[in-house]
Amino acid sequence: MKSQYRPRTRPVTATILLAVVLLGLAACSGGGAGGAAGPPAATTVVADRPSSPARLTIVAPRNGQTVRQDRPELRLGLDGAKIVSQTTTRIQGDEGHIHVLVDGKLVDMNYGLRQRLPQLPAGQHVVQVEFVAADHVPFEPRVLTQAAFQVTG
Repeated sequence: MKSQYRPRTRPVTATILLAVVLLGLAACSGGGAGGAAGPPAATTVVADRPSSPARLTIVAPRNGQTVRQDRPELRLGLDGAKIVSQTTTRIQGDEGHIHVLVDGKLVDMNYGLRQRLPQLPAGQHVVQVEFVAADHVPFEPRVLTQAAFQVTG
């Protein structure tokens, strides 16, 4: 007699989406200084990622600016979207939060448009900011910008 047992399988897209969400949450849970190198989930390819109408700008420090503080203030502009603090898999293109990277290292997940950067030595630095979905994964296309600036002692 042949067995009627058939293993249950999840749809492939649901499994992939779950893996991406878990990877994004794991990457973001590090927060604080000395986080992962590069934007979280930057190399993860996800089908059907939503786009965002958001427009993100760095108000300060401006590209090419010289600042005389070792903890410069980061000020951002965000149009067409709002920052939300909760994490969810029900993502919308106009809701998310900010990932802040300095010199290629994740330093914060920001739920506001102003903050102090971590203490920086004198020299050239690059700040990158990205508006990501509430599931901590980038939109498609990505909403990001950067500025290179100089810190003097």
